[in-house]
Amino acid sequence: MRVPCQAYRGLLTALVCVLLLSISAGAQTWRQVGPPGGDVQSLAAVPGSTRTLFLGTSDGHVFGSRDGGEHWDLLGRIGEHHDDVIMSMLVDARSADTLYATSWALGSHGGGVYRSADAGHMWQLIGLEGLVVRAIAQAPSNPDILVAGATAGVYRSEDSGKHWVRISPEKHDDLRNFDSIAIDPRDPNTIYAGTYHLPWKTVDGGKNWAPVHQGMVDDSDVMSITIDQNDAAHIFASACSGIYHSLDGGANWSKFKGIPNDSRRTVHILQDPKRPTTVYAATTTGLWKTADDGASWRLITPASWSILSMLIDPENSDRLILGTERLGVQVSDNGGQTYRAANQGFSHRRIVDAAVDPQRPERVLVVLTSNFEPMLETKDAGRTWTPLATGLKSGPPRHIFASPDGWFAAPGPGGLLHYDLSIRAWLPVNQVIEKSAPAKARSGATAKTGTSPQNGKAPGSKAAAGSSASTTIKSTVLLHAKVNDMAFGDGVWYAATEEGLLESRNRGMDWSAISFAPAAQASPANSAGNGSASVRAVRTGNGNSYVWALTSRQLEVSGDGGKSWIARSLPFEPRGSLHLHATDENTVVLASGHGVFVSRDAGESWKQANLSELSIDDMVPVRNNVVVSTAAGDLFLSRDSGKTWGRMDGPNGEGTISALRSREAGNQLVAASATEGLYVLEMGNAASADANADRDLPAGNK
Repeated sequence: MRVPCQAYRGLLTALVCVLLLSISAGAQTWRQVGPPGGDVQSLAAVPGSTRTLFLGTSDGHVFGSRDGGEHWDLLGRIGEHHDDVIMSMLVDARSADTLYATSWALGSHGGGVYRSADAGHMWQLIGLEGLVVRAIAQAPSNPDILVAGATAGVYRSEDSGKHWVRISPEKHDDLRNFDSIAIDPRDPNTIYAGTYHLPWKTVDGGKNWAPVHQGMVDDSDVMSITIDQNDAAHIFASACSGIYHSLDGGANWSKFKGIPNDSRRTVHILQDPKRPTTVYAATTTGLWKTADDGASWRLITPASWSILSMLIDPENSDRLILGTERLGVQVSDNGGQTYRAANQGFSHRRIVDAAVDPQRPERVLVVLTSNFEPMLETKDAGRTWTPLATGLKSGPPRHIFASPDGWFAAPGPGGLLHYDLSIRAWLPVNQVIEKSAPAKARSGATAKTGTSPQNGKAPGSKAAAGSSASTTIKSTVLLHAKVNDMAFGDGVWYAATEEGLLESRNRGMDWSAISFAPAAQASPANSAGNGSASVRAVRTGNGNSYVWALTSRQLEVSGDGGKSWIARSLPFEPRGSLHLHATDENTVVLASGHGVFVSRDAGESWKQANLSELSIDDMVPVRNNVVVSTAAGDLFLSRDSGKTWGRMDGPNGEGTISALRSREAGNQLVAASATEGLYVLEMGNAASADANADRDLPAGNK
């Protein structure tokens, strides 16, 4: 049978698509380079040892270590969302491969109880779906029994989590918002449960509950309960009001003294398994220790450490493993006298921006969502990191930039800082303001300026008495505009700000405004601003000849180093993030919430690329390639200056990308993960996209 020509072309197109979709992704190898550490929400160990450890994060990721925390590997994720906070974890007493975890989520999907049967790689939701579950415990005398504390009540399973039954009364005014659970080591029906308000106890598996808070400060959020393994009547409880212990099974409580009020938010309280009178209190302001059953306490970590979880090695109780906020895992081998970081393989920093030194690509600066360590720098490609925050006064900056002369930072309130290596601190830069004003000075007088005089005179400042001519008045003030982007040409640097485009001819120390008005209209009067147009991005090319400035309204193009400008209309209504890349003097690529657009005639006309319905978060050139990241966390690559695109594999399967940068010297793509630190990809032969085909794109983009 003869196939019609049109049908034949359709079959051929389909065959080509099948072949393209089957192309191998290539040997991509993303390498994580830190910074090490981050938030450790929960820790768990195989019973009887801390050789095998598990770590839960605030976005559902589970890490594991087989050597006591010296090395960590990302194992898997609980849930399907990025806001699942792993509140507690435990390892089944019968199998080191069976783990349980509880979660709560920032979104409306709640949380639940999860189980892994393969040592943390794959997880299954096994109960309490949609509930905020903050605590879980396994009965020491019967491992089939699990008890979970949720905001809605206490739940119990007698078959290792297959079925769950509420054992607390429904809609009780006080038996809700549970934060901690403990089970008597000999009697699984005796359960202690701490609420946001006070602790409760049942001795019949939940049929009846009684408040046990005599001696406690009212309205105490009981965050942890610990039972003395040598004496089941000896109970410890930590609350926002302090640390308590009871010698009669919770009937009466006494508060430990010696811990300051500002350290009484105790997240965990643990008893030394070999020294019963030694107790540790993990607080949000450091770790406290008593060696005399609470008679006296001392702080054994910096007060700046916020400790979210803690383990004591049962084989060597001098070995402490702390899960901290921001600093990752900290280990002490001598009972808290000294500590060392144990974060190799664990990088869970939330990076919001990154910069790579163009002269020394092994130097990278990152901005973290942390006032404790807002900026970190590596000088050796990620092997070591050091804080770089001296001089910052307003927290993490909005953006950072790598100039030929070092780092620049744009603080949130506005302005621009330069990192001065000589004093190892951030210093503000200046803006030179030029205005025209009628000369009113008497003969021989000069107008005051804020600039340094040359040969004893300020240029252009002298005016004859009675003259009606205008004069240029210059003043120097600290730059205050919010900076969105920077570009570094040969001798001229540019800053895109919310108040217009600025240029510097002294390597970033002083900045002057550039007017987008035609050359015939440009003057000192209007050079103080350019219509207050917000400039979102700026790029230079061919030395200093070509400058592209993307404003909130249009694209401004200059072919003479900023002396004159031509305005080009944008192919979309600007919104969200806007990114600009110029391949040559005619080829310009724009990326936005509308997708990607390409111009081959310096912005006179535009064509939409095959990423039309994607919201683009960032864009970066890598040698002859262009890479974009989307709001959904996907990466796409173009090898033909933005004409066609193909999908790339990201550094991890589900994380989003907060920033893309490149190392031109090594043809490397640098990706800052929103949660997992910094990654580097060798782009030589690792790109997975066939840039001549729109394969593997989302629906609506083919």
